[in-house]
Amino acid sequence: MSRCFALALGVVVFLAACAGPAVTSSPSPASVAATPVARPSSVPTPALPVAFTSRVYGYSIVVPGGWAVGPAALHWDAASSPGHSDPVVDKFASPSDVSAFAFAGPVTVDLAGFVKATIAWTVRDHGDTCPATAPEKIEPIEIGGEPGMLLSWNCGILVNDAVLVRDGTGFVLVMRDPSVAAATDPADRALLEALLNSVKFPT
Repeated sequence: MSRCFALALGVVVFLAACAGPAVTSSPSPASVAATPVARPSSVPTPALPVAFTSRVYGYSIVVPGGWAVGPAALHWDAASSPGHSDPVVDKFASPSDVSAFAFAGPVTVDLAGFVKATIAWTVRDHGDTCPATAPEKIEPIEIGGEPGMLLSWNCGILVNDAVLVRDGTGFVLVMRDPSVAAATDPADRALLEALLNSVKFPT
């Protein structure tokens, strides 16, 4: 019995020696938490200003980036006050409520006479919403570097008419802001002047 026991014990010691030290297994790649990689933040590129040349009236203007442009399809009759959606006006719509439109046509009067006619047409054609006599304010303004007049109306919304007579052509650019129930607004005035300063007339 003692010889058999000693032989068995020797076998156990031999097997333990062959097994070697215990090995700790490394976690598989799938079990390792991924380290976030820093990426540069995406900064939107500002929309570039849009240069527009009117095929019907010949002038050009630069509107801010992001504005939509719709060219006139017909000529103005030079005897009425068209609205912002009429086919005789070039349309410029901002991403907000602010918009503008322009039109032009042959006239036989000077700037003072064109101002008077524009007021009469506005009262006649828009008297249901605009004042029935005259704009709230009339003042000089430049359009494309040339002298014009600004007619500021409170029609329940802001309506500003910039008018000019050049080489027998009357030109009108109208700004509308339905969010302003007044004839004047500093932010709208700054935007209007930027539009008017960019106007160029055919030589």
